[in-house]
Amino acid sequence: MNKKWTMRHVIMAISTFCTIFALVLLTVFFYLTSHRKISDESIRESTETLGRMEYELESRIHTLHVQMQTMYNEAELMGELKKKTDGGKADLKPFYFTASEYAKNHFTSTDDLVAIYIYDSDDCLVSSYRKSVVYYPNNLYESSEDTNSDKILEYVYSKDTRLLVTGYDNQAAGRQIVHLVLKLHGYTDKTRCYGYLVCDFDSSVFSDIMHKYTSSDNVIMWLQSCSDDVITTIGYSDGAEKIFADISRIVLDTKGRDNLSLGVEYDDYYLTSKAFDHHSISAFMLTPMSLALATQSTLFRTLIVTSIIMMFFTFIVSSFIAGFYSKSVEDMQKTVYRIRNGETELRLSPREKGGTKELEILGTEFNDLLDQIEKMIAEKYEYQLLMERTEYQALQAQINPHFLYNTLDTMSGIANSQGCTMVSGLCQSLSAIFRYSLDISDAPSTIENELVHVRNYLYVMDVRNGNSIQHEFDIKSEVLQDEIPRITIQPIVENSINHGLRYVKRKDKKLFIKAEHIYEGKKKYLTISIEDNGIGMDVGGLNEELSKNSISRVEKGKSIGILNVNARIKKAYGDGYGIHVYSENDNNGTRVVIKLPIRQRGEEVV
Repeated sequence: MNKKWTMRHVIMAISTFCTIFALVLLTVFFYLTSHRKISDESIRESTETLGRMEYELESRIHTLHVQMQTMYNEAELMGELKKKTDGGKADLKPFYFTASEYAKNHFTSTDDLVAIYIYDSDDCLVSSYRKSVVYYPNNLYESSEDTNSDKILEYVYSKDTRLLVTGYDNQAAGRQIVHLVLKLHGYTDKTRCYGYLVCDFDSSVFSDIMHKYTSSDNVIMWLQSCSDDVITTIGYSDGAEKIFADISRIVLDTKGRDNLSLGVEYDDYYLTSKAFDHHSISAFMLTPMSLALATQSTLFRTLIVTSIIMMFFTFIVSSFIAGFYSKSVEDMQKTVYRIRNGETELRLSPREKGGTKELEILGTEFNDLLDQIEKMIAEKYEYQLLMERTEYQALQAQINPHFLYNTLDTMSGIANSQGCTMVSGLCQSLSAIFRYSLDISDAPSTIENELVHVRNYLYVMDVRNGNSIQHEFDIKSEVLQDEIPRITIQPIVENSINHGLRYVKRKDKKLFIKAEHIYEGKKKYLTISIEDNGIGMDVGGLNEELSKNSISRVEKGKSIGILNVNARIKKAYGDGYGIHVYSENDNNGTRVVIKLPIRQRGEEVV
């Protein structure tokens, strides 16, 4: 007979074989495909990087755009600019310092603002602000160096109403400057320009964001629009300077970015680009291939060394894992055998549950199952005690019941013969109530019999209280023969009369009883609703007690109340059935709903 492998041997063999096979396969596959895949991955990551950077730069431009639009709050200046555009006589001299005040009130040091220029519709300077009078020109159109003012004029006299993003290389400051140009126009006619606002920012307003998306100083990244100069550049590489110059020249000479056509590989560099969605600028990135290839070589050497080391240690590691895992299973098996042999108080210890999540869940669920079984046994015992006490109390109340029935029947006959129909009816109702209540047999009743009992009770209460309660029944014929535990509805009705309707005026008291079949999802249930128009109540704590169905709490009651009825229903049909109370505690009454399965005598639950 062949000896079967143990779990430990199986785990060791499978893990060792799979590890060695995977390492060999991975090494060969990596060697054959890594170059192309790493190149494609590098280009993909660069494109995704530019996409994330675009979102942040667009957000930054939008923030600055919103700040610039506050120029429309300068109502007097806007009025004079409009007057001049319309051919009227405008006085713009009082606004000479507007740019300085505007910079002070609407921008902070973190905005990297270096200059502001306000021009009218004739390109005449109205006001200017410069962070440094040495490095930045007083007027962009009168500067000795190239400020890329031609691009500004081209934009001003075009039909484009978007914010212009351009720039120039400030030789005096040794910095790249970003132009943001906003046309100033009326609210009704956006094509008519009254003037324009030029805000110059240090290139760090963009480059600080761009630096967050580069992993090496050898990566060159820049912003540029077609037919325009480079706006901002970061990074440096000896071999890429000429490539950068050639590509930026191609972009400069291209009219419209739809006509721009660029390759992906330039000598030893990858080129990726991303056109901005909301502005005419694009982001470009030159990444050295050496970064990706160096990663490939390093990974390949590391993979070879790792594979060799793993081949030596796989057996040791798999042996440890197999022993650790199988030991927990063996300990668990021994404990289960002991529990099966009668030691029901035992539970799986944390060590026996094992170090894996699956074994821990299995052990915890097994312990919970044992706890639930013991709890169910204890609850069953408590229910048996409760029923025994209830039957004993009922037996005490059953002392010579036939004498009581016969006496009430005799009283009814005497009263009827004497013409006292009310007393006769009262005696008959009391006799029926006692006969129904003192029957302690386990046989359940029906809705029809239960309602007869309730009507007898209500008749007695009407006689006692002078017909002060209006009661109405809505009972569907289909429910009359449905099974219900004996004395289920009457205690709820009694509770409504004694508590819910106590403070309601005599002629205003109303009680409504309804029984019907309803659907919850695809399943049908029997529901009995007892509703009054009383003062209402706080039902939160009561519903919680009804849900918990505490036996000790039920036993404290001195009569067959709502908790007792709920406990008997749950014992007979399960926790899915019972009583729920609805009330808003604002004189809108209380509604008690009894939920039962649909069954008739001798039938199973529908």
